[in-house]
Amino acid sequence: MSLKLQTIICSTRPGRKGPSVAEWFSNHANEQGSFESELVDLADFNLPVFDEPNHPRMQKYEHAHTKAWSESVASADAYVFVIPEYNYCPPPSFVNALNYLYNEWNYKP
Repeated sequence: MSLKLQTIICSTRPGRKGPSVAEWFSNHANEQGSFESELVDLADFNLPVFDEPNHPRMQKYEHAHTKAWSESVASADAYVFVIPEYNYCPPPSFVNALNYLYNEWNYKP
């Protein structure tokens, strides 16, 4: 059984370049053979600014978008983030997506 690698497109802006970069990387990872690489697009989850009433470490998710994002992240063994730079910082969509979850990221590269 090969490890599952998620290549996560972190920009959600119109006109973004991330999908083409992520697709290139994912294809290269699949050719390498050590991983089963999967493309994941943050835009598909439509995560609003963090809106869960409970702390993420409790995993008491109330919203469907959080449950879907949790299932996606939990299913992988490792991650590559395709991140644009906005104002010398990571994009808010990336920071928000990280903050939605806690346990799902633990002990994974």
